[in-house]
Amino acid sequence: MFLILRRGFATNSSLLCSSEKIVVPPLKMKINKSKVPKIREKDLEEKYITGWGPGGQAVNKTLNAVYLRHVPSGVWIKCHESRSLDRNRKTARKMLIEKLDLKINGEDSVQRQEERLASHKRNLKREKTRLKYEERRKEKENQSETDQENSSNKEDNLEYIPEDN
Repeated sequence: MFLILRRGFATNSSLLCSSEKIVVPPLKMKINKSKVPKIREKDLEEKYITGWGPGGQAVNKTLNAVYLRHVPSGVWIKCHESRSLDRNRKTARKMLIEKLDLKINGEDSVQRQEERLASHKRNLKREKTRLKYEERRKEKENQSETDQENSSNKEDNLEYIPEDN
């Protein structure tokens, strides 16, 4: 089902469009997550390594960073987003799933679907803004034409009356 916008008809967002027909494909709001790979624990190689970055000597000495490798595919992740080992393990697994999904599914991955959806929404917003300003410009032109016609009509109605001396 496609939505066709015409001038004078308001849509749900109360947008009045120009006289041209614009075909807007329906937004696919749901992201297909059925192809996301499932990770089995026996396919993972997990190591705890010392942290890095700001935080002083304590961060660099403790084993709170995670190195996670998916053995069948060879994809690996290093994660040190927090000082907590448990949080880093969970985050590393999420990051590994996203990376595997991107590698296996490519354009059908969840990340690419979200990017396409965001791009589509941005384009719709741009088009809506463009149409709004185009409509304002047309109204302004029509108003100036009407003002010019009114001023010319007033000039036509004026009569020259000679003075009697």
